[in-house]
Amino acid sequence: MTDRQPSRRGRPRDKRTHDAVLAATRAILLEHGYPALTIEAVAARAETARTTVYRSWPTKGELVLDAAGDDIAIGVVPDTGSTRGDLEIAVRQLTEAFSRRIVAIVMLAVIANLDDDPSMARTFRDKTVYPWRSSAAAALERGVARGDLPAETDVQFLLDVIVGTVFQRTVINAIPATDGLPAAIVDLVLDR
Repeated sequence: MTDRQPSRRGRPRDKRTHDAVLAATRAILLEHGYPALTIEAVAARAETARTTVYRSWPTKGELVLDAAGDDIAIGVVPDTGSTRGDLEIAVRQLTEAFSRRIVAIVMLAVIANLDDDPSMARTFRDKTVYPWRSSAAAALERGVARGDLPAETDVQFLLDVIVGTVFQRTVINAIPATDGLPAAIVDLVLDR
């Protein structure tokens, strides 16, 4: 038995072209928003063919999520040993992520295209939302175990309240002063 690498069809992908396509996508998103972004516009700006773009990103949603990459990552909530500390970090992570313009653009695109591109929403949830949400749920569950939150706490509901509040403040209302938001939300959650 031999270890053989699978053969790749077509020409090898050029990293410079790949990076140029992602940079063009980000630039168009930030300059004109998601509705104005087309594969044709990205290809023209990246100085490549549409087929080159489609070869790596079969859908506009996949291209946008890849181009937004690390910017849309929220992170995971660490265990600081304190419920208040865990939750303040959790809310700060959300606030910082949602305050980035590209994150707002991508989130609104995901919402607007739920019917047209359900795979975009699924990928966004699986790679961005669920890792943070699972770790934030674990932080709340640790708070219940420590006695900082009532035993009957509905963890998923509290997460919805936290995410909804941060989303409303940062994305919908675009309130730039979010410095006191993490502490205010944590006070609300812990002093209920």
